[in-house]
Amino acid sequence: MIRYEHLEQYELKLITKTPVFVGSGREYNKRDYYFDAKNKKVHFINIPGMMSMLYSKNLINEYEEFILNRPYENLNHFFRDYNISTSEINLITDYTANAADAIVEGKSFAGVMQFVRDPQHRPYIPGSSVKGCLRTVLLWKLIQQSNQNELVNDYKKARKVEANYLNTVILRKDEPHDEINSIMRGISISDSLPIDNDRMILTRKIDVSTSGKSKTVNVVREAIAPETTVKFVLTLDKSVDKNLDDKLIMEAVKNFASYYKETYLSSFHIPEDAVNVSGNFIVFGGGSGYFGKNIAYPIYGKALAVKKVSEIMKDKFEKHYHEKDVVLGISPHMLKYTKYQSRLYQYGVCEVVIN
Repeated sequence: MIRYEHLEQYELKLITKTPVFVGSGREYNKRDYYFDAKNKKVHFINIPGMMSMLYSKNLINEYEEFILNRPYENLNHFFRDYNISTSEINLITDYTANAADAIVEGKSFAGVMQFVRDPQHRPYIPGSSVKGCLRTVLLWKLIQQSNQNELVNDYKKARKVEANYLNTVILRKDEPHDEINSIMRGISISDSLPIDNDRMILTRKIDVSTSGKSKTVNVVREAIAPETTVKFVLTLDKSVDKNLDDKLIMEAVKNFASYYKETYLSSFHIPEDAVNVSGNFIVFGGGSGYFGKNIAYPIYGKALAVKKVSEIMKDKFEKHYHEKDVVLGISPHMLKYTKYQSRLYQYGVCEVVIN
């Protein structure tokens, strides 16, 4: 820890215990990448670069015919048919990722949701995403400490509940719900250092029911591999709240991890080939599920939260049988997994370390 007057600066580490996905909003389709089956690598193609190469080889008409008339084929078929060499593919590749267990030769290729990357195509995690997660974790701790159940039926009431616990720095008494009053103003998290491309893998979504039954879904995400350390700079402004420190954050993380295991994971039959999660962790990023991203369970308590959340899920996903969640005893009723090195992993579990 480094101290600058009222500022305290720490190194914050997220150690991925399971694959972690933070989406850029871009999705590659099966004609945007080439699968190297021998090396289990996926080459994400620079499309303008590819078009220039095809133009130089007089293959533009052939590519147009491929796009228009061969809808069920992928880029591997086209490169094979027109003898595009490995060296030529390398020249038009933006970057590569480990295909892991997500892409298999001989089976249909899926679209790939891209991890967020900088202009040099280096993956990283935005600090704002981590801060948003810690905000929820701190809220969980503060709400549970109060032992109060407060009903939250719409967005405005949800903001009021959050303000009651977080907006304790009263700089604007006339606007208690204004973010300027929030203790979160005292927390700043940098974007992470770039993540080595060798630590990126492709992961296919797998839903696991409360009974432990799994179903593979045709959704593929680019993710950080397990046991990867991602580094940030955490700065705490003690002038905002003198009680704001690393211990408070770590207590909140520990509290969340315990509650998550006892309240959510305990409601599922975990498959035998699944990796267990333990320690002080957060559940973070895309695909990590609804439970850890809202404050319904600590506000209502489990029994009432299941009822409330199932109603929300039923309205959003009419065909997913969420009306049965109350009988099952948990909502949502699916755990989000993926497979890596033949083991099942939940999405988004990160150990938190602050030095």
